[in-house]
Amino acid sequence: MRSRALVFAGAAAALLVAPMAGAVGTRTFELDRLEDLQGGDLKGVAVSSDGIVRAGWTLGDVPLQGATAAWSALALADGSVLVGTSPEGKVFKIVNDQASLFADTGALSVTSLVQGANGVIYAATISEGKIFRVSQGKAEVFATLPDTSNVWALAFDRSKTTLFAATGPEGKLFRIDAGGNASIYFKSAETNLVSVAIADNGDVLAGASGKGMLYRITAPGTATVLYDFPGEPSVSVRAIAPGKGGVIYAIANEEPEAPEPSKRNVTSGRSPGGPISASRPKPGKGSLYRFDASGRPEKMMHHDEFHYMALALDDEGHPYVGTGAEGRIYTVDDAHVVTLVADLDERQVGAIAFPSAVHSRQPSLPALGPVPRKSGTVGGVVVGSDPAVAHRILARGGADTAWTSKVLDAGLRAKYGTLSWHGSGSLELQTRTGNSQVPDLSTWTPWSDPLASAGLVKSPAGRFIQVRARWTHDPNATLADVVVPFVTENVRPIVLEVGVHERHADHEKDIPQSGGEPPRHESTLKVTWKVDDPDNDALRYRVSFRREGQNVWRDALNPGDVLTKNDLEWDTSALPEGKYRVRVEASDELSNPPDQIQRHSLESAPILVDNTPPVFKGLALAGRRLRGRVVDGLGPIAGVQLAVDGRTEWRPIGAADGVFDTADEAIDADVSTLVPAGSHIVTVRAWDLAGNIVVEELESK
Repeated sequence: MRSRALVFAGAAAALLVAPMAGAVGTRTFELDRLEDLQGGDLKGVAVSSDGIVRAGWTLGDVPLQGATAAWSALALADGSVLVGTSPEGKVFKIVNDQASLFADTGALSVTSLVQGANGVIYAATISEGKIFRVSQGKAEVFATLPDTSNVWALAFDRSKTTLFAATGPEGKLFRIDAGGNASIYFKSAETNLVSVAIADNGDVLAGASGKGMLYRITAPGTATVLYDFPGEPSVSVRAIAPGKGGVIYAIANEEPEAPEPSKRNVTSGRSPGGPISASRPKPGKGSLYRFDASGRPEKMMHHDEFHYMALALDDEGHPYVGTGAEGRIYTVDDAHVVTLVADLDERQVGAIAFPSAVHSRQPSLPALGPVPRKSGTVGGVVVGSDPAVAHRILARGGADTAWTSKVLDAGLRAKYGTLSWHGSGSLELQTRTGNSQVPDLSTWTPWSDPLASAGLVKSPAGRFIQVRARWTHDPNATLADVVVPFVTENVRPIVLEVGVHERHADHEKDIPQSGGEPPRHESTLKVTWKVDDPDNDALRYRVSFRREGQNVWRDALNPGDVLTKNDLEWDTSALPEGKYRVRVEASDELSNPPDQIQRHSLESAPILVDNTPPVFKGLALAGRRLRGRVVDGLGPIAGVQLAVDGRTEWRPIGAADGVFDTADEAIDADVSTLVPAGSHIVTVRAWDLAGNIVVEELESK
């Protein structure tokens, strides 16, 4: 299970598995940075970019029965929360981690919830442009917007009497008065306006989907573009959140699909029953921008891996962004330090809601940084989708607060040394080990007895290990720089394959080219080999050779050479002709003490060493007929060619028996089509399979 409450910030580095100085074969897991610490089960803890784990938030779980997605949430003054869902357009009310049906709009989805004067709740829907007035057990149509299908977002003006609605598919912003009468306040060139908010000075802000325009609308039909968000082929300004002092936050997504719910069942007028999943748009690229009071833009945060779905500001004006993939919530501070504040089990974060500072009597929401400021019940809710679940922020820490590392893989069965860590306060650390990647109760060991200070790991040897820290006695304790040394059992490196070939040979060809130039002779052969070494030791190789028919292996390396790469250029120019075999031995002596060294060797197939060219015997021209023999010590003869009068137009001559395949080949060929009548210099060349060439000149008459 992924974390239900965590906090960490900034950039991350991968888990470090490094050699330990002075200990042959000893390596360590060092968990001291973001990715090291956040990959396991984080229950009620916070993990920060400085590599410190602290007691963090405890989140509640409130499943929303019958809903697969939640697109909107509204925190009320009494501490309860309303959540708008799909696929059946229901509004749930959450009180003390209990959800009940508040109202049923009958629409496909409730996309936005706002509270007007006298506490009246209004809901935007995907339902023929309908806006509903909702109360306990009741939903009635407040306004139907003409020529509109989707009402994406709602916002009240500062008096809470005039409602603005961002809609599609014609990109209209409607103004609705207290009586439900609607008029077009602004018409954009985009197909959808998907977000709307009211600035501190009363201006209406609207975000478009398509070209990514953020509009500032000062009067009916009068608008300027506050910002044209970059990106292609399409950009959606998904949400807008005005802050204090004229500051405005907005999230923009590059190439996300519109978050529409399941299609309507035309026969019943309602969504089909049963567990219908929310749409699964391909993740886009999300950006959070901040605009100062003068309208100057500043990109605060960006992710290429997923788009953003939700945006909210807490009482102090800190922004929180929910993602459309991975179910994460991020915040960012003025120094651009990005902090992941929650990683839900659900796929998407559909909404984030904090209680209003104006009317809420709840305690102030703790900072979502490394150290929450207050304990006890706190305000705020985050809503996940697919499935739809609401999570209230309940408290800081608790009796079950625990940090559990990701499963650490030593690669092979390992013995673990002294577990150590840094931090403050009183903590208890435990370990457990196993040989399967996923811990299970039947094959993994139980959690060891706790360690209150650095000490020898009490769990037995195993390939995988987990570490757990518990805040049982001290909620203010901190944990940092967890180090787990280990030594794997030494296994033998295995030489899988040994090959010997010419340095410039083309090994990709299945069938050699017919005709053409003779191969270039190479007296230096390249020996290569492949080795499997599961424990990834530093290996030393020894290469030797012997002639076929002999038993003595002779070194191919110079005395004192230490070969650690898996190839060798072997000079055979001083060797007698013949067939040889090469043996490669792999040893892990560079990584292990003498009593633990493992070795393995493998021989190659027979290799032909031939540095002597063939010879012509009895080569002569009788008229226009070329006769003779080509003889080699080892063979086989590979080809014969002829050229006339010094021209380099070499033409092939065939073997008398039709195939060059032995060390002694006869030639008997009519060359009248190659050698014109008269006196000419005829050059004949032949070569063996190793590329050794012999050349002889004749004169035709």
